[in-house]
Amino acid sequence: MVLRLKLLLRYMMNFGSLSGFFLFFRVELLKTEAVRVDGFKWPLNLRSGTTDILVFREVFLFKVYALDTQYQPVVIIDGGANIGLTSVFLAQRFTHSRIYSIEPDKSNFEMLRKNTEHYSSVVPMHYALWNRDTLLRISNRQTDSWAFEVEECQVEDDKALQGLSLNSIMKRYGINRIDILKLDIEGSERELFTDNYDYWISHTKYILVELHDWMKTDCSRTVFRTLSEYRFSTTIFNGMLLLRNLDVD
Repeated sequence: MVLRLKLLLRYMMNFGSLSGFFLFFRVELLKTEAVRVDGFKWPLNLRSGTTDILVFREVFLFKVYALDTQYQPVVIIDGGANIGLTSVFLAQRFTHSRIYSIEPDKSNFEMLRKNTEHYSSVVPMHYALWNRDTLLRISNRQTDSWAFEVEECQVEDDKALQGLSLNSIMKRYGINRIDILKLDIEGSERELFTDNYDYWISHTKYILVELHDWMKTDCSRTVFRTLSEYRFSTTIFNGMLLLRNLDVD
């Protein structure tokens, strides 16, 4: 009851008393699977009985990705896009950006594609981020849909999916600079920062990364060791690391 009251107050504070109350009622009580949020033209699709509502709260209620709008990024990569709510939020916030939304899980990706279908600036990508191009599989399907981990696998694995490096994504889409790289990839940041990183790090302005040492050992150690080779300023932004490359204008 206390949690619901706090959530209701947050809804009303963010969206206004009346609109916030009705949005709270639809999302938190009715568990509506298609909800409209003020300021967004198209409804957002959520799956009942999943962690989608927690993602909704994170993105639209607590606005953990409310980055400074004075900076106008051209290219954003949403690594670990889940059902696309962060991509939608950023597409609305940065209207001149191109957003590459990467999600490995098939069910999440289908929702990602559905939530972003009206946003021409968003490019849904059914892949997993890795330090090289290889086959991967989700190793913990029994967990919640926002916490899938991936690992390398053999070609004969019927659950194999394509892992791509950031270097390959940049080459494929003709990207010569990443303005914002958001990484919430459930421990794969360890592999991403292990090798084959020099080109994409050297061409990335901001990195917003959530570290997952509780899921995979040495995530933080690997990320910081690699970043020590470059000139980055570091701040904490809504529980994540916000890194600014001082050598990229």
